[in-house]
Amino acid sequence: MKSPIKPSASSLKETKFTEAVKGLQHKPNPVTVDIIDTRRFSLDGNTLFKYKPEVLASKEYERCLTLIERRIPQAYRRPTKQAIQNLQMLNLPVYNSIILKESKHKEELEQLAVDTIRELFDIPEHVRLLPEITDVGAVEEQDDSPSPVLSLTPERQREMRSEIEKRVILNGLVHGCAMHIWKSAHYIIKDKVDEIDQSLMEMYNIYTASIGWMLWQIDPNQAMASIKKDGQAQGKNELKFEEEGEAECDIECSGINFPVLLHEVAKGAIDYLICHAIPKEYTEEELTYYYAKADDYQNEFWHYLLSPTLWTSLIESANVDSTYLPTVIARLTQLDYTELSTVMKGCIDEDGGEKLREFKII
Repeated sequence: MKSPIKPSASSLKETKFTEAVKGLQHKPNPVTVDIIDTRRFSLDGNTLFKYKPEVLASKEYERCLTLIERRIPQAYRRPTKQAIQNLQMLNLPVYNSIILKESKHKEELEQLAVDTIRELFDIPEHVRLLPEITDVGAVEEQDDSPSPVLSLTPERQREMRSEIEKRVILNGLVHGCAMHIWKSAHYIIKDKVDEIDQSLMEMYNIYTASIGWMLWQIDPNQAMASIKKDGQAQGKNELKFEEEGEAECDIECSGINFPVLLHEVAKGAIDYLICHAIPKEYTEEELTYYYAKADDYQNEFWHYLLSPTLWTSLIESANVDSTYLPTVIARLTQLDYTELSTVMKGCIDEDGGEKLREFKII
């Protein structure tokens, strides 16, 4: 009698994301698929993000693929490798044309980005949105020194974990909103963009759709290594409070073009709203550790892929006017890690409305 065959690691792993994208015209990068199926991404220690990553991933990937099919059908109809090459060749002239066209209308577009986000989310006047369309250049290197860890005892680090993971979820809403805005908001203001230059909308459509889908075609490990090596960014934002604990704030936002700037202004605005969740009792050393862990740059790439579904699930479950969303987010920040995770799992499972009402968010 033969000995039973021991299951290998590959035979034990789930293939839910693999199955979810199996019937699609184009598949994501196989490394990305494998990492999600085996839950080896940087957010996998979070109870929410490890809950159903295949749902978060598949819904967002299908949205990105649908945009390629609708906006750039000539690429969609080709085999995947040729589609990637086609988009790479298409993107450079489109990018250059956007820069050239926008150079004559920078102030109008900068103001339009601010007006759009301020009106969309009813951002109060004491929050000053300061936009700039410019070459952003290199991003600041993240502090990888061990000092924040060494200054705290292992016990204190464990005590802080729930607050850190809560911020990871809130950061997901920040990134998810910004990516949602990236793909769709310029449509809300199409008439205003057309008044500035009628050729811009088509270029924005190609630019945003191609980059959104191409993120799924990159090996995540190579992408992060490239970002770390080159240090280049398309956009960035920074919150500057007049006084610690006060509401007045300047949000400095910059992007290489209008869609990127719109993304960064939205990101800055939602980032401001989640500041309510920062523990006020933390010491300077504890805050340094808190930010280093929760805002780890390794998380950003995975937020791009998984967090847009988190955001759309929330807004669909809440079913409120966009101007009421700041109130929803403010109330979410008052929940603890377990409660917040429970509410957002409900949104993923399509009973979010019930959970939002149960926890008095809406």
